[in-house]
Amino acid sequence: MHELFEELAPFEVRLLLLSVWDYLRENSPLPQKFTFQPQRGRFLRDFARDGDVAKHLAVLHSVLHRNIHRLGPRAARFRP
Repeated sequence: MHELFEELAPFEVRLLLLSVWDYLRENSPLPQKFTFQPQRGRFLRDFARDGDVAKHLAVLHSVLHRNIHRLGPRAARFRP
């Protein structure tokens, strides 16, 4: 993800970091929000318990759309 920051304006990076901070403040990584996955042998975060995350994703959505001409060619890197 860090390689995308060089493609963005400083204020856009700031907006993204503030959005992440707001999400973490409202959805702290409490142990209760993790469930054990026996098939994988580890605990994973259950994001369904976080409620509405759309307000936090709105900033990301806006920044991606504003820079789609530069970020589009890198999209394949983030696909499994």
